[in-house]
This record gives sequence, C-alpha cells and structure tokens, in this order.
Amino acid sequence: MLPCRVVKRFRAPALLLVLLALTGAGALLPARVDQVAREVEKVRGKRFERSVPASEIDAADLRKVLRSKLGESFPVSPDDTLKTLSAFGLIEESPHLIDRLIDFYASQVIAFYDPEPRRFYVVKGAAQELEKGGGGSKELEAEVGADLPGMAGMSEKLIFAHELTHALQDESLKLDKRMKSLKDNGDQALALESLLEGEATLVMVRVVLADLPDADEGAEEMLGPLLSAGALERSGVPKDIPDYFVEQLFFPYSDGTAYVRRVVKDKGWGAMDRLWKNPPKTTSEILHEGVIFTPAEDLLPSKNEKLGPDGGRYLYSDTLGEWTVRFVLRRELPEEEADSAASGWRGDRIAFFSSPRGIAYLWRVRLDSPEAAGRFEAAWKKARKKRELFLRNGRDVLVASGYTSLPDLPGFPAAR
Repeated sequence: MLPCRVVKRFRAPALLLVLLALTGAGALLPARVDQVAREVEKVRGKRFERSVPASEIDAADLRKVLRSKLGESFPVSPDDTLKTLSAFGLIEESPHLIDRLIDFYASQVIAFYDPEPRRFYVVKGAAQELEKGGGGSKELEAEVGADLPGMAGMSEKLIFAHELTHALQDESLKLDKRMKSLKDNGDQALALESLLEGEATLVMVRVVLADLPDADEGAEEMLGPLLSAGALERSGVPKDIPDYFVEQLFFPYSDGTAYVRRVVKDKGWGAMDRLWKNPPKTTSEILHEGVIFTPAEDLLPSKNEKLGPDGGRYLYSDTLGEWTVRFVLRRELPEEEADSAASGWRGDRIAFFSSPRGIAYLWRVRLDSPEAAGRFEAAWKKARKKRELFLRNGRDVLVASGYTSLPDLPGFPAAR
C-alpha cells in the first residue's frame, strides 16, 4: 500500500540517529560531503557524475516537506486513503492520524537525501533533541563499543555514507520519477525501497569498517544486522501509530539489507548493477531467496469504474503483494500459518470505491497453484472478522466487501 512509501526515503536508520546524538552532529561542510562521497565510490565501485549539494533544514521546514511528500504519495485525498486502509483491515481509523504520522516521521529524521531537488539535508538541532529523549542510547553505545572499538566516532560518516548512496542511486535510477511511476503498485514500490535501503545500509557499513584496521567479515556480520533489524527501537514507537506503518517502515531496512547482502556476497557488486537496471518487482523476491517470477497482470479490467457496487464512486487501484497479505494474516494467525498461506502469492489487484454504505473493494489474488489458492482462501476467511464475499476459480481468489453481489468479471468464469 502507499502511505509510507515516500516518507521512508526521508529517514536514516534510527541506530544512526542515536549514534549521532551520542557524538554530536558536526558541521555540514561541502568538503566533508565530497570526502565521504569518494569513500562511497570506492566501496560501491561507481563514480558520482557531479557533487551532491548539501544544506541544513530546520524542524518546521522538515515537517512541511514531510507533509507535502506524504500528501503526494497518497492515491486520493488523505481522508479517503486512510478510510480505505481501515476498511481493508490494515489500520484502525482514528482522529488526527496524519498529524501523528508527521510527528513520528519527523522524530526519526536527522539527515536525508531528497531526490526531487537532488539535495542532502541535515536537520538543525535534531541530534540534541534525540539526546534529551534518551531512547536506550547508553545501552546501544555500550553494545556497539564493546563489539567494535572505534565506532563511537563514526556517526557522521555513517549518516553521510548512507544518504550519499541514495544520491548515487538517484543519478541512475531517477528515484523521484521512478517512485511516482509506481504510485499504483505499492508492492513493487516496497520492493524497490528494500533494494535502495538495503544497499545504502551495506555501503555505509563497509565505508565505516574500512577505517577499522582489525575489522574483518565477522565485523560486517555483526554490524549489518545491528544497523538494520535493530534500526528502530520498537519500544520508542508511540503507541498511537498503527502497526502497519511501523512494520512497513522496518521492512526495507531489515529484510532489504539481508536481501542485498545475499546478492553481493554471492555475486558481487556487479549483480547490484544489474538490479539497478532491473529492480525486484515484488516483495516476494525480498522475502524468499531465489524466488523470482513475473507477477500476474490484468487481473482487473483497466476501466475499474464500472466494477463498483451500486452508487459507488471509484477511488483508486493498487497491488498489495505478499508482504501486505502476510501482515494482515499475521494479525490473527500464527506466523507459520500466515506465512505459508501468503507465500503462494503470484499477483493481485484491488480496486477501492466510496459508496453510500462506506468503502467497498474488489480484490483478485492469484496463487501459484489451485491448492495454494485453497490454502489462502481458508486462511483469509479464518483471519477476517468482517463480512466478505468469496469466489475461487483455479489459482484465483476473488474477495469483495460492500457488495450485495459480485460484478461480472472477464477472465473469472466463477463470477458470472
């Protein structure tokens, strides 16, 4: 789904934020940016086409940027988008959620690369605010210092290397244009985010380890998971932020870093170069090593307006993907059962409508076999607490809410 997609491009891993709070932000000097850029080039084996401009931004302007980017990422108005997420069961709708999300995202940012103006920003005073807030930084400092002496002074380089890797990616991938092109495919966008954040985390780790004379592959094995899976202190996440947004924020750093490390370890940076040209198309590729397939398309007609219930107004369409299916199932089922049902995903398409009775949706999911479709349908029915209509035909499952009867759907004979 869409809402976190752009905002994730605006946060550095939270461990970096804590480390920066421990050591002080340091002056943002163009010479320093250029110096770290050269180190990123050396690790990544690619050269920047030109220097990356850098400047500071104050907290008020950061919030304006976040609000603007979040609004741009929504397929329809924020109010209608949140209603669709609630209707589908991803979140519980609550007042002032957009404001709380902005507060949460702003609290996680100390520095970021923005692909639209192609500029690297450092937030004024963010490190000091984090230091006041605590958040387990003393324990984290002790853990990092015990395993890798000398890391305490590396915080600025960690931040710079991570965000400059995004700048390097942007030169080839044109991130702003590419992400906007995926506005109606949340699954593919989340897979791309995983590639970007995983690579930026691995490059940053290797840039810093290059300065530690005794660091070996074991040091990367230790530090990589620490900077990804432990990137955001879950205990520090406000309780009024829905789990969906939090889990979606974690995924590119945790699973994305593991994905990129597997690729680079097995096939080197040349394999990443090829992934820049042909990025992963599904979160299934991120979740499962060696699983690559072309997701099913044309599951719903291109003219979705006619598929809605009587009196329904078309809102938008999206592709949810295995990660979202797994997230929903895990809310009510044991992880093993949820993951098994979700793992057969091979494509989906959902259309949302606003109707006099509330939000309605029509969702078609394709699985890898008729047996997998049966397992998915059984698990989905078991996990859901709301009334939905179901039809299954071969590998496809049709799920609808807000309908008294299902529409005629080409390519799905059981719907006729």
